[in-house]
Amino acid sequence: MATLRPKAILFDIGSTLWSSPAEVEAGLHACYDEGRAALVAALSDVPERDLLIDAVEGYFAEWEDRWKADSTIVEQRPTTAFVAEALTRVGVTAPEEALQKFTDALLETSVHTARAEAEEPEMKAALVSLQNLGMRLGCVSNAFMGAETLQRIMVEKGLGEHLELIISSCDLGYRKPHPAIYEAALVAMGVRPEEVIFVGDRLDADVAGPAALGMRTVLTLQYRQEDHTTAAVRPDAVIYHLSELVPYVEGLLKEDA
Repeated sequence: MATLRPKAILFDIGSTLWSSPAEVEAGLHACYDEGRAALVAALSDVPERDLLIDAVEGYFAEWEDRWKADSTIVEQRPTTAFVAEALTRVGVTAPEEALQKFTDALLETSVHTARAEAEEPEMKAALVSLQNLGMRLGCVSNAFMGAETLQRIMVEKGLGEHLELIISSCDLGYRKPHPAIYEAALVAMGVRPEEVIFVGDRLDADVAGPAALGMRTVLTLQYRQEDHTTAAVRPDAVIYHLSELVPYVEGLLKEDA
């Protein structure tokens, strides 16, 4: 069990700092229209937008299900590789530049969704309170989106300014629970695992993985629920809202005073 005074908190993003809702249709359509235009500029025959959406979003969903079912699949190729494979399902082979533009456009969809969502000021208040306790804050996320896009999502949610860094699996090439993705955050922040609290919604990626390195772990049930009572690796704490993390950290600081 970690015994050092906590200095930093690393968060998962999806179902932890925001609910990861279904994409807003207007944003989804706008992003795919922009992406399709990039394909049309390079190719003579491009399927209609809705066919592209079904192919790519369906392929993303298949891989998300595969990763959730098997946490030992920890290597992650660049997102353009997944998109290229998805496009072959509708008979499209895009040149590299057009593929990149198409991918960049469609990955903006979640930024539109975050912008359209209702504000959750209590989430921002929790991060402010944690910073006031001296905690440094960052994120480690399994995602098809790179850190820059994830940062914009957090900005739209009012949380971005409080995050020191974001590590994304699609940038690094490794997914949680591979140790490399947590270690990248530790090195970037210059902290030891025993000085870090990891907060997330998944027992494999956000509890077992960080705990194996020596981090304290907190399972959040705010947006998504996993039964931790029979888990091989139990979290150090369980919360039902991010605001509950504040008294937990206060307690740890008092213990180490």
